[in-house]
Amino acid sequence: MSKQEKIATEASQEVEISYTEQAFKDKLSTQGLNSNQVTFALKVNKQWLAQAEQAQFNSQSAPAEINAYLAQLAYILNTWQACTSFAGFSITINQLIFLWLNAMQDGVTTQTILRYLRCFELNSTFGINQSPKLHCFLFELVAETLQQHHLLQLEYALNFDANTQLPHANQLLLDVDNLISHSHTNQLTAVFSLRFQVAKNNPIFSHTIAMSLSKQIAAVLLQNIQSHHKLYFSSNLQFDLLIPEVSNIVQLNILAAKLSRVFEELIFLESQSVLVTPFIGCALLDQSYQKIQDLPACANLALESALISKQSLVIYSEDLQTQLTKQNALEKRVLDAFASDSLTLFFQPIMDLKTSTCVGAELLLRWSESAGPSVYPSLTVEILNKVGKGKLFTRWLVNSACRYASELLREHHLNVYLTLNLRAEDLYDSELPHMLTQVLALWTIEPKNIILEVTEDGILEMNETTNEVIKQLAESGFRLALDDFGTGFSSLSRLRTMPIDLIKIDQSFVRNIEHSKDDLEIVKSIALLANSLGKEALAEGVEDEACLNIIKKLNIHKCQGYYFAKPMPFELFTVWAKQNGA
Repeated sequence: MSKQEKIATEASQEVEISYTEQAFKDKLSTQGLNSNQVTFALKVNKQWLAQAEQAQFNSQSAPAEINAYLAQLAYILNTWQACTSFAGFSITINQLIFLWLNAMQDGVTTQTILRYLRCFELNSTFGINQSPKLHCFLFELVAETLQQHHLLQLEYALNFDANTQLPHANQLLLDVDNLISHSHTNQLTAVFSLRFQVAKNNPIFSHTIAMSLSKQIAAVLLQNIQSHHKLYFSSNLQFDLLIPEVSNIVQLNILAAKLSRVFEELIFLESQSVLVTPFIGCALLDQSYQKIQDLPACANLALESALISKQSLVIYSEDLQTQLTKQNALEKRVLDAFASDSLTLFFQPIMDLKTSTCVGAELLLRWSESAGPSVYPSLTVEILNKVGKGKLFTRWLVNSACRYASELLREHHLNVYLTLNLRAEDLYDSELPHMLTQVLALWTIEPKNIILEVTEDGILEMNETTNEVIKQLAESGFRLALDDFGTGFSSLSRLRTMPIDLIKIDQSFVRNIEHSKDDLEIVKSIALLANSLGKEALAEGVEDEACLNIIKKLNIHKCQGYYFAKPMPFELFTVWAKQNGA
């Protein structure tokens, strides 16, 4: 058995360490024993063996608990017959080594093993007792094999994942180097870096369940790759795949498509079912690579691009490297702006057409001038989500909105509400309702002063968690608005049953309503739907008087757009709102 095979054996239930005949002869010689003498004169003292078995039996709480490996070792000793050759002696001792190692791995003490091995006797032809020398030989074997086993366990822990029984990704470079060194073909070598994302409608689960999911994913992958492919464990839900002898890119596309298809089925865990989606970054080793070490790194860069673009497979190229460098620089700018409090909020007035007064304002994310050229708001939020700052951003947004609402009421005596956009992920945050009520109490305002906007994407995957969050928000007195209505795929039954107070008609339908019959019909239908369900409709993107007049005829009483005012800083909004009847 090779060293690698021995290490891999540690991933299974049994341990095997064996010696050659020559190794046994050398060890016997150091104890002053002759191999021929041991072969023919070795016997087992059955009386001592019975005492050893009785002592072990007495130490057990029940007979059924006696270790199976130890029982097999005792059977070999009970049926011991003199060996006819040293080869037979070597085979039998190797069997005993296998049994005592696995017995000790199962919890049998070293003292118990030594008690059984003392049953061996060795007398010379002259009647001299050689048993102590034999016992030294056997006891040294126990110590040595146990030490080897511990070293293999340590090496296994360093190189293999005990959960999935896959080699760690740190072995990938060694295997690639070895593969290229022994390759005599011009075919390519590829590395897949795979990341599995859990569908949004699955609740967040513990590390233990993530390990169980990773183990099942590994099993599915192994069933669907070829025998000469090699799979590695990188971290929970992430793997690497070494693919030797790649003929062309088509071969890689076919494999990626196959892996995507097999994970369209649910994976069943103990307490839930989970749907995962694989994203794959690929790098090829060819003449353009100067270093083998670049291969895994390039595969990871391609994976990063696949995750950003939501593509199932991205193959590394130099252009991709340039794009990712720009993306990383952009992400750094966004993080720096958020950390330095360089993000701010602008106010776009909401008008009531019945009274021609300002009744509210939508809060829109902007960059302060000190932060340099701004990044589009939706991209800013997307990047904050990606780098794990999305939840912090929501808390900043809520706190800022409530602070402004408090200032409008107490310092400027303006009775207007503010609307803020929640992220789709916020509806999965069971702490959101409690956090909102805490911030309201901090700024001493009421839920009616804040309207929470959710997009159609945010309610597409309604489940127990999101339903409970929305229910608690409504019961706490918050009003909810459905933003950009008409651009997604909301179920009308959900719209009917959800506690939505305000439907915001997307500006893409409103802006050209004067010139587009289709847009007019869409806006008219949405207005009728809202009125029939007892909900208010708000038209976004009103930019001229002609558009405004049509909106009035459609029985829509709330609107916002450049016709009234562009988004503006807080100080300007307070002045504008007072001038427009707030």
